[in-house]
Amino acid sequence: MTLSMVAQSVLSQWKRPPAGYVKANFDGAIFVEGDISGIGVVIRDAEGNFMAGLAKQIPGIFAPEVIESYAAKAAVELLLDLHLPMIILEGDCLKVVKMLQTTETDASACGMLVDDILRDIQSFATWEASWVPRQLNNVMRRVAKYACSISNGCIWRDFPPDFIVTALAADIISD
Repeated sequence: MTLSMVAQSVLSQWKRPPAGYVKANFDGAIFVEGDISGIGVVIRDAEGNFMAGLAKQIPGIFAPEVIESYAAKAAVELLLDLHLPMIILEGDCLKVVKMLQTTETDASACGMLVDDILRDIQSFATWEASWVPRQLNNVMRRVAKYACSISNGCIWRDFPPDFIVTALAADIISD
Protein backbone atom coordinates (compact mmCIF):
# COMPACT_ATOMS: atom_id res chain seq x y z
CA MET A 1 0.00 0.00 0.00
CA THR A 2 1.43 3.37 -1.00
CA LEU A 3 1.55 6.37 1.30
CA SER A 4 -1.24 8.10 -0.64
CA MET A 5 -3.43 4.98 -0.28
CA VAL A 6 -2.81 4.96 3.47
CA ALA A 7 -3.65 8.68 3.68
CA GLN A 8 -6.84 8.10 1.70
CA SER A 9 -7.92 5.23 3.95
CA VAL A 10 -7.31 7.36 7.06
CA LEU A 11 -9.32 10.19 5.53
CA SER A 12 -12.07 7.99 4.12
CA GLN A 13 -14.60 8.24 6.90
CA TRP A 14 -16.57 10.66 9.01
CA LYS A 15 -14.95 11.34 12.38
CA ARG A 16 -16.98 11.37 15.60
CA PRO A 17 -16.70 14.42 17.83
CA PRO A 18 -14.89 14.05 21.18
CA ALA A 19 -16.90 13.01 24.24
CA GLY A 20 -19.19 15.81 25.41
CA TYR A 21 -19.29 17.49 22.00
CA VAL A 22 -21.78 17.32 19.18
CA LYS A 23 -20.87 17.78 15.55
CA ALA A 24 -23.03 19.70 13.10
CA ASN A 25 -22.15 18.91 9.51
CA PHE A 26 -23.48 21.40 6.99
CA ASP A 27 -23.58 21.65 3.21
CA GLY A 28 -25.15 23.55 0.37
CA ALA A 29 -26.21 22.51 -3.11
CA ILE A 30 -26.90 24.59 -6.19
CA PHE A 31 -29.21 23.54 -9.03
CA VAL A 32 -28.83 25.96 -11.90
CA GLU A 33 -31.54 24.26 -14.00
CA GLY A 34 -34.13 24.91 -11.29
CA ASP A 35 -32.75 28.31 -10.25
CA ILE A 36 -32.65 27.08 -6.64
CA SER A 37 -30.19 26.26 -3.91
CA GLY A 38 -30.56 24.04 -0.89
CA ILE A 39 -28.95 23.73 2.50
CA GLY A 40 -28.68 20.80 4.86
CA VAL A 41 -27.56 20.19 8.42
CA VAL A 42 -27.07 16.98 10.40
CA ILE A 43 -26.15 17.00 14.09
CA ARG A 44 -24.66 13.87 15.70
CA ASP A 45 -23.38 13.10 19.18
CA ALA A 46 -20.04 11.58 20.22
CA GLU A 47 -21.35 8.08 19.50
CA GLY A 48 -22.37 9.10 16.00
CA ASN A 49 -26.09 9.02 16.80
CA PHE A 50 -28.38 11.31 14.85
CA MET A 51 -29.76 14.09 17.05
CA ALA A 52 -31.30 16.55 14.61
CA GLY A 53 -31.14 17.85 11.08
CA LEU A 54 -32.74 20.15 8.60
CA ALA A 55 -33.18 20.69 4.90
CA LYS A 56 -34.27 23.97 3.38
CA GLN A 57 -34.66 25.26 -0.14
CA ILE A 58 -33.41 28.75 -0.93
CA PRO A 59 -34.73 30.32 -4.13
CA GLY A 60 -32.04 31.59 -6.46
CA ILE A 61 -28.49 30.75 -7.38
CA PHE A 62 -25.71 31.86 -5.06
CA ALA A 63 -21.94 31.57 -5.09
CA PRO A 64 -20.92 28.27 -3.48
CA GLU A 65 -19.36 29.94 -0.44
CA VAL A 66 -22.53 31.98 0.13
CA ILE A 67 -24.84 28.96 0.12
CA GLU A 68 -22.34 27.13 2.38
CA SER A 69 -22.45 30.14 4.75
CA TYR A 70 -26.25 29.94 4.78
CA ALA A 71 -25.93 26.26 5.71
CA ALA A 72 -23.47 27.03 8.52
CA LYS A 73 -25.80 29.74 9.85
CA ALA A 74 -28.72 27.28 9.82
CA ALA A 75 -26.54 24.78 11.71
CA VAL A 76 -25.77 27.32 14.44
CA GLU A 77 -29.45 28.29 14.72
CA LEU A 78 -30.48 24.64 15.13
CA LEU A 79 -27.71 24.04 17.69
CA LEU A 80 -28.88 27.09 19.67
CA ASP A 81 -32.45 25.73 19.65
CA LEU A 82 -31.16 22.44 21.08
CA HIS A 83 -29.21 24.22 23.86
CA LEU A 84 -26.05 22.24 23.23
CA PRO A 85 -22.99 23.76 24.95
CA MET A 86 -19.99 22.17 23.17
CA ILE A 87 -20.11 22.08 19.39
CA ILE A 88 -18.10 21.44 16.28
CA LEU A 89 -19.22 22.93 12.96
CA GLU A 90 -17.94 20.90 10.03
CA GLY A 91 -18.25 21.76 6.37
CA ASP A 92 -16.54 21.15 3.06
CA CYS A 93 -16.14 24.78 1.98
CA LEU A 94 -12.61 25.74 2.99
CA LYS A 95 -13.24 29.50 2.67
CA VAL A 96 -16.14 29.43 5.15
CA VAL A 97 -14.34 27.14 7.60
CA LYS A 98 -11.20 29.31 7.53
CA MET A 99 -13.26 32.45 8.17
CA LEU A 100 -14.85 30.73 11.16
CA GLN A 101 -11.52 29.44 12.48
CA THR A 102 -9.68 32.75 12.17
CA THR A 103 -12.74 34.92 12.94
CA GLU A 104 -11.59 37.13 10.07
CA THR A 105 -14.22 38.01 7.49
CA ASP A 106 -14.61 40.44 4.63
CA ALA A 107 -17.32 42.64 3.15
CA SER A 108 -18.60 39.93 0.78
CA ALA A 109 -22.01 38.28 1.17
CA CYS A 110 -20.18 35.24 2.56
CA GLY A 111 -18.26 37.42 5.02
CA MET A 112 -21.41 39.13 6.27
CA LEU A 113 -23.09 35.77 6.91
CA VAL A 114 -20.00 34.52 8.74
CA ASP A 115 -20.06 37.71 10.86
CA ASP A 116 -23.61 36.74 11.92
CA ILE A 117 -22.47 33.20 12.70
CA LEU A 118 -19.50 34.44 14.76
CA ARG A 119 -21.81 36.66 16.79
CA ASP A 120 -24.28 33.82 17.46
CA ILE A 121 -21.62 31.21 18.16
CA GLN A 122 -20.42 33.10 21.22
CA SER A 123 -23.47 31.65 23.03
CA PHE A 124 -21.79 28.24 23.18
CA ALA A 125 -19.45 27.26 26.03
CA THR A 126 -16.98 25.82 23.54
CA TRP A 127 -16.97 25.73 19.77
CA GLU A 128 -14.70 24.93 16.90
CA ALA A 129 -14.90 24.70 13.14
CA SER A 130 -13.37 21.99 11.00
CA TRP A 131 -13.07 21.24 7.32
CA VAL A 132 -13.95 17.89 5.78
CA PRO A 133 -13.16 16.83 2.21
CA ARG A 134 -16.25 16.88 0.01
CA GLN A 135 -16.12 13.12 -0.58
CA LEU A 136 -16.51 12.54 3.18
CA ASN A 137 -19.56 14.78 3.41
CA ASN A 138 -21.80 12.15 1.78
CA VAL A 139 -24.70 12.41 4.23
CA MET A 140 -24.74 16.18 3.83
CA ARG A 141 -24.72 16.07 0.03
CA ARG A 142 -27.86 13.92 0.20
CA VAL A 143 -29.62 16.31 2.60
CA ALA A 144 -28.68 19.44 0.63
CA LYS A 145 -29.84 17.84 -2.63
CA TYR A 146 -33.08 16.78 -0.95
CA ALA A 147 -33.60 20.38 0.15
CA CYS A 148 -33.69 21.43 -3.49
CA SER A 149 -36.57 19.02 -4.15
CA ILE A 150 -38.93 20.34 -1.46
CA SER A 151 -40.80 23.62 -1.28
CA ASN A 152 -41.01 23.81 2.51
CA GLY A 153 -38.15 23.26 4.90
CA CYS A 154 -37.92 20.16 7.09
CA ILE A 155 -36.54 19.75 10.58
CA TRP A 156 -35.94 16.30 12.02
CA ARG A 157 -35.33 15.54 15.69
CA ASP A 158 -34.14 12.26 17.19
CA PHE A 159 -34.93 10.18 14.09
CA PRO A 160 -33.26 10.73 10.72
CA PRO A 161 -35.20 10.74 7.46
CA ASP A 162 -35.16 7.41 5.63
CA PHE A 163 -33.05 8.65 2.73
CA ILE A 164 -29.93 9.12 4.93
CA VAL A 165 -30.24 6.17 7.33
CA THR A 166 -27.91 3.93 5.31
CA ALA A 167 -25.29 6.67 4.88
CA LEU A 168 -25.38 7.48 8.60
CA ALA A 169 -24.93 3.81 9.46
CA ALA A 170 -22.00 3.52 7.04
CA ASP A 171 -20.29 6.45 8.79
CA ILE A 172 -20.61 4.79 12.19
CA ILE A 173 -19.46 1.36 10.95
CA SER A 174 -16.37 2.80 9.24
CA ASP A 175 -15.43 4.98 12.22
